[in-house]
Amino acid sequence: MLEETNPSRKRLRFLKRFMYSQLALRDAVMILFGKYQPSLTFTVSAEPRSVYINFVIKHEMAQEFVSYINLSDGFSPVPIRCLAGEDPELLLTLNIYEVSGVVSGARAEWSTYIADSQGIPRYMVLEARAGKGSLDPVNFFTRADRVEHVMVDGIIKSTVASVDGGLFSSTLQLNDKHPVAEVANEWIAANDYIYWRNGVCDRSWYNASLFDAQVHIIPPGDFSISDETHWARFVQPQPRHILQYEGELDLVLSPWFNI
Repeated sequence: MLEETNPSRKRLRFLKRFMYSQLALRDAVMILFGKYQPSLTFTVSAEPRSVYINFVIKHEMAQEFVSYINLSDGFSPVPIRCLAGEDPELLLTLNIYEVSGVVSGARAEWSTYIADSQGIPRYMVLEARAGKGSLDPVNFFTRADRVEHVMVDGIIKSTVASVDGGLFSSTLQLNDKHPVAEVANEWIAANDYIYWRNGVCDRSWYNASLFDAQVHIIPPGDFSISDETHWARFVQPQPRHILQYEGELDLVLSPWFNI
């Protein structure tokens, strides 16, 4: 017969709190001296659903676009495919979503894609906007700005202010009968390292909530957009596709990973 258990919750509670507080202190010291990378949970909310609006850069504007975004030495935009079977294109992506965790609230990023040292496409954030202030490695602080992202009765309405004061707005009609997207593996893998214009990158880890997410394509008849931002002149007015993710997306971020 096994020995009788004598669970003392008070002792276990104290031991748990003491032990893990010491581990947290150790990690804090290691991070302070650059021996350990910090990590933060980053949860994209299920509602309002996160959307990716992917625009093709006009071929005749490609060189002007590269000059305009003024990336650090060694970085330049590369074509990428977002969906399996399509041809790679030079893209500008606007991702709008709601996040919870250490960072919270509505957020939006305009991004393009660059190749890392192994030639693998990665995200390159060109402009970040947040409904609440947050840190970023380019401006040190992303000031609170107009980022609205709401979902009511199956309709997602979003408004994002850009750095020049221009507004991007979209209205997306959701429908379970919208086509299910077969997302390209390279587009998902681009999330592994998310670069900023000065070359600093965030490292991210994700699970099946992203890799096996249900993604719908919103067809042209079910969306309307208005783009008065400084990005509008570089892109074709009709998005290549608008992708809407279902469910919560769980990530862990190590910010400013390469410094």
